[in-house]
Amino acid sequence: MSGTTMAFMIVLVVIGGATIRHYIDRKYPKGKKGQTTVPIADARIEALEDRIKVLERIVTDKSARLSDEIDGL
Repeated sequence: MSGTTMAFMIVLVVIGGATIRHYIDRKYPKGKKGQTTVPIADARIEALEDRIKVLERIVTDKSARLSDEIDGL
């Protein structure tokens, strides 16, 4: 591969990467602090965070009860 061909390929890769980055930025715009500006996505993320909090409470609560039952034996 000649030096000219290599330079041409590098330019194509850089331009292609910039084009893809621009497309992604326009398709998924960001608001303040990296939050999406799509209300549906924000609502879904909030609902999933609530579910995770509930699951964490269940897991830690069961561990505490199991520990108490073992200590009671």
